[in-house]
Amino acid sequence: MSIQARLVKAFSRRALRREGLAGDRLVRHLRRAFNNTPVIRLIPRGIRTERIDTLAFRGDYLGHSDPKVTVLFFHGGAYIAGETRTYHNLAGRLAKQLQGEVYLPTYPFAPEHPFPAAVNRCLEAYKYLLDQGKDPANIVIVGDSAGGGLSLATLLHARDKGLPMPRCGVLLSPGTNCFPNEELLKRNDPTDDMLSADTIRNVIEVYVPNPDDRSHPYASPGTADHTGLPPLMITACNEEVLYGDALDAKASAEKAGVPVEWLERSGLFHVWPIFVPFVPEANQDLKRIVQYIRRQR
Repeated sequence: MSIQARLVKAFSRRALRREGLAGDRLVRHLRRAFNNTPVIRLIPRGIRTERIDTLAFRGDYLGHSDPKVTVLFFHGGAYIAGETRTYHNLAGRLAKQLQGEVYLPTYPFAPEHPFPAAVNRCLEAYKYLLDQGKDPANIVIVGDSAGGGLSLATLLHARDKGLPMPRCGVLLSPGTNCFPNEELLKRNDPTDDMLSADTIRNVIEVYVPNPDDRSHPYASPGTADHTGLPPLMITACNEEVLYGDALDAKASAEKAGVPVEWLERSGLFHVWPIFVPFVPEANQDLKRIVQYIRRQR
């Protein structure tokens, strides 16, 4: 493990990981942590940035002058928090290495806007790209953590609406199940430096307050029927508390005959690929993600 990865783990355990926070206290902590993340913004040369603010789409754009691939990226933040600017380093590198463009939409947060508000807004973002004339064969849906869950839910929602499927999806340590594997939660709780098992359980209460909604395919997309979805790449650290959610998504996809590229790491941390260009392991695996997207042509 690199020194940089060790530093991220140490910082995360001190600043992010919490036990015993629920309801408003959990919301306040996550918003302080995820909305004020100290990130040095390093955009690759040749990538322009723009803010889009329309009724159909609100968010950030980072793109190459002649994009060949369109990435729709849903950011993480436990369905409660998060800022698109935190992802500019990753988005810029995706755009540069793919000779593409990345759209980073904002979406409504719980508890003010519980499930299914975020899922509906994410589908609107995908429809916006289609309405702009983007070829679905050149669109890739990517998301990390809660954004990974929203990515999978968006694919299911788009399929159910009869919309054309994108080229593929990439899910980075996705949160996909309102009924998490308790055995894996307890096993990995001591080794996860960012999230605790307690946080996962309490986030579910905030995001999907109605227990009857938690079995809905868009609330628990990891265990839904994945028939008709495009190929998926799923990354996970086997020491994080959301490891079971990633395994659920993998199993459901394979059961439906959806090709899955599985990237598992040990000794790292939740959503490590977003820490480009500062963490060597993130840089290494970003190349693998880019290669995967290219292969799906």
